[in-house]
Amino acid sequence: ALHRLSGHHNPTDMPSPQHHHSLFALGLGLALGLALPHVLRLRRRRGLGGSTVKAGLTDTRAVRLPRRVLTDFLAACFTAAGAAPAHAAQAADVLAYADSRGIPSHGANRADTYANEIEAKLVDGVASPVVERSSGCTAVIDGRNALGAVVCNLAMETALRLAKEHGVGVVAARNSNHFGAAGYWANQALSAGMIGLSFTNTAPFAAATGGCTRAVGTNPLCCFAPAAGGIVDTLGLRHALPSATSLVLKLQATRSSSTWRRRWCRWARWR
Repeated sequence: ALHRLSGHHNPTDMPSPQHHHSLFALGLGLALGLALPHVLRLRRRRGLGGSTVKAGLTDTRAVRLPRRVLTDFLAACFTAAGAAPAHAAQAADVLAYADSRGIPSHGANRADTYANEIEAKLVDGVASPVVERSSGCTAVIDGRNALGAVVCNLAMETALRLAKEHGVGVVAARNSNHFGAAGYWANQALSAGMIGLSFTNTAPFAAATGGCTRAVGTNPLCCFAPAAGGIVDTLGLRHALPSATSLVLKLQATRSSSTWRRRWCRWARWR
């Protein structure tokens, strides 16, 4: 410091060219080390293709099955857990529908939970719901703790019948269980040439605006309606609006894929 103040410099105090090169190499190595993982992730994501990602698949080697094969397999699992074969088939069809529409959070991903609940008698796999009361265009279904798919099949059958009689059918169900993707039920009305609305409540999973404690359910709202030109086929002209009342669906954030878990964790930290 005294040398610098007096204007005199010792040549040995000056950085050598080799020192500059070492610092440059160190900086370049750090930059590459930080950037390379992101570049590789981007390349993998692009290589997967849009349709694969939309379907919830994170590996191009994933096995693809015909919908009927998946439905039969899931039905066999639920039957083995203790569900009536006809009821197991209904629940399996709902889950397979979700996977076929690219909604893995409500597809076979839920089969383990369904089977465990049936086996533990938390859900009655053999119970049959009943129309508890009916008045005009409205009705109430007592689900009797049956599988949600079984309860909602009766609810939609009743709603469609009432709609044909009165122009609209409004049916509520109680003592029911998880009913799968809301679009499955609205689609039944669409197939009959009607506007379909399906709703359900959930346990409190989401925080209210500005809060951090679970207070409200991620209650789904779904509307399917025929569009101009009628229904050509299952992917024909129509309007479909499935939604949840939270910013992110709970089951979307609990996908089994570790890649999706990492993405949601980053999103949660950012929020």
